[in-house]
Amino acid sequence: MTEQDLPLKIEGLEQYQTKIEKASGAWGKVFRQKSFNQWSESQMPTAKDEEWKYMSLADVVNRRFQLATRHQLIESRQFENYRDKADINIVLINGVLWGELSDLKHLPQGLLVSSLNDSLVHGNSEIQDTISKLTPNDNKSFLWMNQALFLDGVFIQVAKNAVIEPLVHIIHVTSGVEANTIVFPRSFISIGESAQVDILESHISFEPVAYLSNAVTDMRIASNAVVGYCKVQAESHQAVHIGTTRIWQETASSLDSFSFNHGGIMTRNNLSILIKGEGTNTIMNGLYGIDGNQLVDNHTLLDIQHPNCTSYQLYKGLLNGASRAVFNGKIYVHSQAQKTNAYQLNKHLLLGKDARVDTKPQLEIFADDVKCTHGATIGQLSQEEIFYMQSRCITKQMAIQLLSKGFIDDIINTIKNDSIRSKLSRLLLKKFPEIKL
Repeated sequence: MTEQDLPLKIEGLEQYQTKIEKASGAWGKVFRQKSFNQWSESQMPTAKDEEWKYMSLADVVNRRFQLATRHQLIESRQFENYRDKADINIVLINGVLWGELSDLKHLPQGLLVSSLNDSLVHGNSEIQDTISKLTPNDNKSFLWMNQALFLDGVFIQVAKNAVIEPLVHIIHVTSGVEANTIVFPRSFISIGESAQVDILESHISFEPVAYLSNAVTDMRIASNAVVGYCKVQAESHQAVHIGTTRIWQETASSLDSFSFNHGGIMTRNNLSILIKGEGTNTIMNGLYGIDGNQLVDNHTLLDIQHPNCTSYQLYKGLLNGASRAVFNGKIYVHSQAQKTNAYQLNKHLLLGKDARVDTKPQLEIFADDVKCTHGATIGQLSQEEIFYMQSRCITKQMAIQLLSKGFIDDIINTIKNDSIRSKLSRLLLKKFPEIKL
């Protein structure tokens, strides 16, 4: 098959495939080849696809990409300012795990961190089993491309009954790449029965380079585990980020998840959570602060297949300039999922006159004994509130700052981990310096 026949044009693909094939085990070779065949026969999503009607990939499809050949950190000073030494930092450069930059020597008891490719080579059955069962809530072309072409990644395992006190911080850095480079960040996280852990996954870059990041994260949460998980997207403002996150949640487990989007000219987040046991608790919150011509498209799916489960979802967007946000949140309640209690809300504050939002919260309910609500709001700052504050000797600019901060604080304060909350506040301050956080 020639380069022109593939859904995306990538230079040096044949030599790259030969390289990763040599580094793969028997299962990995079959898995990669199957994924490559599926990807090569697929089509990239277009605006004609219902799930992509508000996000055009025409510019991406028309580019000719190259693969990352260097895996070294160039921006050391900026990186040191971003990470916190109190955390357990796990660092990947252009998709490759870097032990020298990671805190792997003195891990707490019950925490295992290793190269994802090495784990697959040695036949980790849990990874193989989970990957085969998880499916995304969207077009599979980007997933198949990642599975066929990821060079490495990180495998994190939290043992049964382990309580990990420090924050586990996975840092995916895109560094030292040329324009139109494509990278494939990959993470697999396994949380054992009755374990407790907080995880932050960052996707960052410090240089204004146009590249494509096709990221996939899979997580399996065993019964009675308690997990805090936050994904931060702070890519280059010229980058395109396509993220797929798939979570398998088992009986009586608790997941408190947060999605934060700050960088990238164009971002697509596909988050799907499969409820595979009774009595789970799931929180799906998110915040996106964008300006200029940025576009953020969040698609979420909560697939509830068992009874007595509760869920809460609140996504907020702060839009300035001519930025655009898309939200599509679906909660699917199967017929056997009685006593489900699900809440979903999407709220936007438009600071820019040319900002635009397309929102579509969805409920598909096939059980008759449930409590499910959903809604969406789009608004601007109240002129009456601004006038009232001005009448109390507060300037108009300060009034706008205070009202915007209140909108942000409401969702930021739902994050229980102090380290994560502090990082997000610093990123927002850089993005909206006029809003004093």
